Amino acid sequence: MSNPDLIAFPEYTISGWPYPPEDVINGLAEPIPGDGPWMTRYRELARELNTPLLGWLVESAEGKLYNTGFFLNASGDYVGKYRKVQANLGEQTWWGWSQGEAFTPIELNGVKYGVSICADMWFPETVRCWELVGVDVVVHISVADDMGHIIPTRAFDSELPIVCAIYNGGSYAVDAQGQVRSKLSADHPGWMAFHLKPFVVRTDKKYGGLWIPKKGNQNLRNIPAYAPLVDPTTRPPWTQVFLDNEGNNQTQEQLLKRFNGRYDASDPV
Repeated sequence: MSNPDLIAFPEYTISGWPYPPEDVINGLAEPIPGDGPWMTRYRELARELNTPLLGWLVESAEGKLYNTGFFLNASGDYVGKYRKVQANLGEQTWWGWSQGEAFTPIELNGVKYGVSICADMWFPETVRCWELVGVDVVVHISVADDMGHIIPTRAFDSELPIVCAIYNGGSYAVDAQGQVRSKLSADHPGWMAFHLKPFVVRTDKKYGGLWIPKKGNQNLRNIPAYAPLVDPTTRPPWTQVFLDNEGNNQTQEQLLKRFNGRYDASDPV
């Protein structure tokens, strides 16, 4: 078997499962790119295997921490990174991590990759954004396989293949029509090579001739009607989300106590 185009490591590759304490997980943080021990090991592995890697680390940058996936080429050189856009409240309050702010494709050997990290996939906007910025394939890295019911839908909606590298639950892949290609057993560690065809253009007969449905659906979107998606007033504050044991809303002060003094910096309050 020839070398794969990419080897993808799951989220929490370095720390393992279950979620570690703050001092353990944040003790792994390194700059990306950088010369820390884990980046060095990833680079050595890419060179040893002569294969590009998608690695995972806690990234430290300008006083902040991020849940980050990054690409190295077969020579171990840094190519690009993605910071988890939908870093969940637990990551923000337990460990003080920040959210990423952009969906920027990462090109490696002629393929444009998009990355989804764990909770990113709960949001349909993630894969849709990757589709609209022109990626060829999405690699979803996660600590657990709890989205098997929605990943085929994400792929079908955007006509993008999705490869899933799962720490705890069995890695798998779906093609651009949402069909599961193959899946690892969740019972023991393993690896699997997934063969996908991201550059195949699907055509169909409609409107008096051939057309490309994916491009047609992008064209038919009534973009001005989507303003609610980026309207900040549609985001409820956490004081409307969390309740006490009697079902009453909690104040920001109560939430600060609940979350050990940390709070979402972008909360509408």
